[in-house]
Amino acid sequence: MERGLMVERFIGNFSSQFFMKDFVYINVKFMSGGQLKSHPADLLFVLGDECIVVSIKGTDGEPKSEEKLKLWLKKKCWDGSQATKVGIQRLNIPFSAENLWGERREFPAGVLMARCGICVLECSQEPFKEIDFEISQPESAVPIHVLSANDLLNTTLWLGSVWDVFQYFDKRASIRSAVTGINGERFPLAYYVLKAHDFSNFASADREELGAQFQFHMLDNLGKYSERDRFSHYVNSIIRGLHTRHPDMESFVPQEFIKDIERPEGRTAYLEMAAMMNGLPSSNKANIGRRLHGMLTGLKGSGKCGCHAHKLLYEETVFVFCGFSKMSRTERIRNMDTLVAAALLKYGVSEALGIAIDADDEETGYDLRWVRGKPVATPNLERIAEAVFGPTIETSIANPFGEARPYTPSKAC
Repeated sequence: MERGLMVERFIGNFSSQFFMKDFVYINVKFMSGGQLKSHPADLLFVLGDECIVVSIKGTDGEPKSEEKLKLWLKKKCWDGSQATKVGIQRLNIPFSAENLWGERREFPAGVLMARCGICVLECSQEPFKEIDFEISQPESAVPIHVLSANDLLNTTLWLGSVWDVFQYFDKRASIRSAVTGINGERFPLAYYVLKAHDFSNFASADREELGAQFQFHMLDNLGKYSERDRFSHYVNSIIRGLHTRHPDMESFVPQEFIKDIERPEGRTAYLEMAAMMNGLPSSNKANIGRRLHGMLTGLKGSGKCGCHAHKLLYEETVFVFCGFSKMSRTERIRNMDTLVAAALLKYGVSEALGIAIDADDEETGYDLRWVRGKPVATPNLERIAEAVFGPTIETSIANPFGEARPYTPSKAC
């Protein structure tokens, strides 16, 4: 397959995975000798100040015997791993890249640290059949994984969030020597999902039994995974709103907030918040969606309002989701601002994103307010904070389907 077409198709598949759109960077370019040149990396997965460097190698489209195909894969495995290694090294020079929203970003030298690299082998002759061959790679201080294009796409889709993708490949580094060939990623993924995230005893696991267990797991939980994706859609819709801007915001935003409206071409704060929200683990997204669904269903047509907040443990940003019924857009934004201030006070942080939602009409869209700075703790605000968020903050943990239970820290031995 022609390289340009292969990379284009691969990117297109990632574009369909909404949760990756903020984090997959393409068209990576750097300046050298006064000229703009292509970076050795075909793709970058970027999460905060860390990244995964990806190089893609594809077949020439000519049918090969099984023996020749394995020899070709071994060669491309080395070449792709070498390109990935160079791509990791080139993170120490300034470069720019474009995410799947079409937003270009400048990366200063050394701002990103590579968690790992991935050499992707696009084998159109055998896209699904497991092909076993010895993986030979140049030495690298940063682990470089080897996967087929199909396996990488399916793995990211199954994991459901960029946070989970980074966690998976971070842990998978410990078993690289136990994995050979391509198109067999279902076995490491099955072990990770069903057995242990640290891959302990993976080498001695029964692959046939593991594959059967994973198949049963998928069939038994197909409805739950579908429900996870449906609830995550609530959050994904908000993220889409953060990447766009109502063409006439000034017509409904309260006068006292007009000065805070960012220009369409400079919405950096909202894009940062979009990436932060899109970077939540899939379990968190599904949990937020579950709570939003319940809140909005209960509020519809009631003339009342509701609110819940979401803050990751040890993080300094709180997301404040506010639902309103039978209230004008201007008043929704004004009331949301009060609830955001109450959340900042209650959670003791200095950054918040408020999301106002019309419970009566889902087509209205979302109104967003990003606030930095701690509010003044007036008696009225303290009263609102306790009434809305309770006397104490309860910490919960969600399972992969967004179902929450109280979080209890494990006791030290």
